[in-house]
Amino acid sequence: MKSEFTFFSKSAVLTFLADQGRERTKDYEFAAALVICRLCERRWAEDCWIGIRIKPEYSKTLPAYNSQREITLLEVTKFLREWNDEDSAVDFVVAKKASMQKAQGMVFQVKRFGIGRNKKDTDQLIEYINSLKYARTNANLLICLDDGVNVNLQKFYSEFDAEKFPFNRLIFLWVSTDSVFLRDIHPKGETEQFLLSEIYSMAT
Repeated sequence: MKSEFTFFSKSAVLTFLADQGRERTKDYEFAAALVICRLCERRWAEDCWIGIRIKPEYSKTLPAYNSQREITLLEVTKFLREWNDEDSAVDFVVAKKASMQKAQGMVFQVKRFGIGRNKKDTDQLIEYINSLKYARTNANLLICLDDGVNVNLQKFYSEFDAEKFPFNRLIFLWVSTDSVFLRDIHPKGETEQFLLSEIYSMAT
């Protein structure tokens, strides 16, 4: 994967969400990126960056970022609010901390399921995921499940169309009390649990 992203430290994204975050907006994507960042750090045993695509017309105006330079809140706000390329099929990437030219990692498309829906059961979730229209991609699909969504996995697997699923992986994310959970749905895998205090800690 060539480096097509601008990378941010976890502390920069945390500061952005703490000072500028807005409820019921696409900011949930950045919160989800923090969870995936912790997951990758746990599995890779290395510090990671969070990267987003910047709109092409602004890409040449970016300063030369490297692992020694912390991005300011003002820059983060402008990049995430105004310059983020939301037409991209990829919402964020988590990469091992390296130079901008060598950074490689996992790419994700993020969707939110539940908010604003009268029905948010397994049938609706299956219908939603099976209806997604994307070209075949190596990106991973992360579905953030809102409160009140209850998934019957046995039923889900019986009707989930894995053959036509265009993404590399399917992962569910949900929050319960003081923890956040990630479950590999396709291909089937384990459930990872993180304390919210761990995700939102400024410690690197």
